[in-house]
Amino acid sequence: MGEADEALAAPEGSHGEALKLLQSLASSSLACSITQFPTKWKSIKDKLQQLRCSLNPLCSGVDGNGDDEEHPMLVELLRSASATVRSIQVVASQCSEGSYKGGRLRLRSDLDCLSSKLDAHMKQLKEITCSGMPSPSRAIVAVRPGVEANIGEKTFYLKDLFSRIRIGDTVQRGQALATIRELLAEDEVCAKVVALDIDDGITLLTGFLESRDARIQEEAAGAVAIVASSESYRGMLAKAGVIAPLVQLLEKAANASGLAKERAAQALRELTENSENVWAVCAHGGLITLLHACADPDSSSKLISSYFSVLRNLSRVEEVKMFMVEQGVVTELVKLSQKKEEVRKLGAVELLHAMALDDADVREEAVSMGVIQSLLQLIYPDLPYSYKAREVALAAIWFFCFSSANSLDDLISSDVLGWLLFYLNNGDYAVLECTLKILRHLSEVSEEYKRMMGRAGYLSALASLLGAKSCRVREMAAQALSSLLLLHSNRVLFVQDSDNLGRLLQLLDPAEGKLIAKDLILSAIMSLAETNSGRKKIVTSEHFKSLKELADSGDFDAKKVVRKLSTNRLQTIFRKIWSA
Repeated sequence: MGEADEALAAPEGSHGEALKLLQSLASSSLACSITQFPTKWKSIKDKLQQLRCSLNPLCSGVDGNGDDEEHPMLVELLRSASATVRSIQVVASQCSEGSYKGGRLRLRSDLDCLSSKLDAHMKQLKEITCSGMPSPSRAIVAVRPGVEANIGEKTFYLKDLFSRIRIGDTVQRGQALATIRELLAEDEVCAKVVALDIDDGITLLTGFLESRDARIQEEAAGAVAIVASSESYRGMLAKAGVIAPLVQLLEKAANASGLAKERAAQALRELTENSENVWAVCAHGGLITLLHACADPDSSSKLISSYFSVLRNLSRVEEVKMFMVEQGVVTELVKLSQKKEEVRKLGAVELLHAMALDDADVREEAVSMGVIQSLLQLIYPDLPYSYKAREVALAAIWFFCFSSANSLDDLISSDVLGWLLFYLNNGDYAVLECTLKILRHLSEVSEEYKRMMGRAGYLSALASLLGAKSCRVREMAAQALSSLLLLHSNRVLFVQDSDNLGRLLQLLDPAEGKLIAKDLILSAIMSLAETNSGRKKIVTSEHFKSLKELADSGDFDAKKVVRKLSTNRLQTIFRKIWSA
C-alpha cells in the first residue's frame, strides 16, 4: 500500500491532504491479506468505496485552499472521515503484520465501531447533499416542545436537532447536543425516539465522543450516559462501538475535561450493569485505564467514586474477576487503600471486600499485602474519616479478620479494643451495629479475649446498650454481654457496678416494652448467680420483682433462675446450722 502509506503520513490539518488520504486508502487493496473476519473487512471496503464515490463530485472546491466558511459542513466531514480511515489503515496494517494485540473480541468490536462510523459519515454526506450546504445563519429554528408535549412533537424536534449535528458547524453541534441531552434527561420517551426513530441516532452520538471540541465531547458523553441508563438500548450502544471511545475518554492522555470523564464513567457504569458488556470494557483496556484513573492525583472525588463503581461491575462477572486477579488488581487495590484520601481508601476496600467474599485466595492475598493496616487507619477515631468510611472498614475488618487466626491476633495487638469502645459509646447506629458484630464474635473466640474486653470497660458499655431504641442493637449487645459473663472474672467486675445489674433486671419488666433477647438476658443473670456477690445483689435489687413476676407468670427460664437463687439461699442456711 505504498500510496496509502504515503497518504497516512500526511498532516491531519490540511483539508486537501485529508481528501487525498480518504481517496487513496479507499481505492487501495485494503485488508486483502487479512484472514480474520473477512466478511467484516469486505463490508468496510465496500463502504469506503461508496464514501469515496459520493465525495468526489462534492470536493472539487475543497483542495486545501477552500473557503471553510463557504463549505463548513463538508470540511468537517472530511476531517472526521479521514480520521476514521486512518484508524482503519492502522488496524489493517497491524492485522496484516500480525502485530494486533487486542485479541479477536476487541478486533470484532473495533471493526463494528469503524463500520458504524462509516455509516454515520455516509448519513452526514447525504444530509449535506440534500441541504445544498446551507449557511448556518440561514437555518430555520424549530420551536422546542414543552415537557407536556406529545411524542410526535418531540420526535419532530429531535429529528431537527440531529439534522443540525449532521450538517451544522461546531457551535451549532454543541448547542444541539446540549439540547438533546436535556431532552433525554427530561423524558425517557426521548431515549426511545433517539434509539429507534432517528436514523443512526446512536451511531452519531457515539461518533461525537471522539470530537476534538470539549463541549461536543461533554454533551455527547452526557447523552450516551442517559441512553445507557435504559437497559433496552445498552446493546445498541455496544454494537455502535461506544465502549472504546468511552474508555479512551478516561485515559490521562485523552486530555478530556473533568465533566466529559465524569459522564463517560457514568455511561460505562450503566453499560456494565449488563454483563455482556463487561468483557468489551476489558478488551479495550478499560481495567488498566480505570485503575490508573483511580490513582491519578488529578481525579476528583466524584470521578474516583464513579471509576470504582465500574470496577465493581466488572468484578461481578466471575471470569472477569479471575482475570482481574491475574492482572495483579488485588495488589493495586491494597496500594490504593493505603492512600490518605477517603474516596480512594473507601473505594479500594469496598472492591476488595466484594471480590474476596467467595474467594479465599483473594482474601488471603489482600491480608498478606497489608489490607488490615489500611482498615485500622479508617477506624482510628482521631483521623477525619466519615461514619460511612468507618462502617465500611468495620464490616471489612469483621470479614477479613475472623477468617484468619493470624489476622485476629494482629487486630488485637493494636489499640483496636479502645477504638471499638469509642464507637460503642459514640457511633451512629450503622457503625454501632458493625462494632457490635465484631465484639460479639470476638467474645466467642477465647477466654483471653473475653478477659481483655472485660478489663477494657465493655461490660458497662454493653449493659447500657440493652436499653437502646434499636431492637437489633439491643439483641447484639445482649449476645456479646451474655458471652462475656461466662467468664468468672467478668462476672465479678460486672456486679461491682450495681447499675449494671439493675439494667438487666429492669429489662425483664413487661412495662418497659423492651423485652427483647429475654433468653440472653436471663442467661446473663443466671451466670451472675454463680457468684456470691451476684446472688446477693440480685435478690436485694429493687428490680428483683421483675424477675420474680416473670417467673410467677410461668416463664421457664425465669423460674430456673429463681430456683437457683432459692437453692443457694437454703445451702447458705444449712452451712450456718452445720457450723454451729
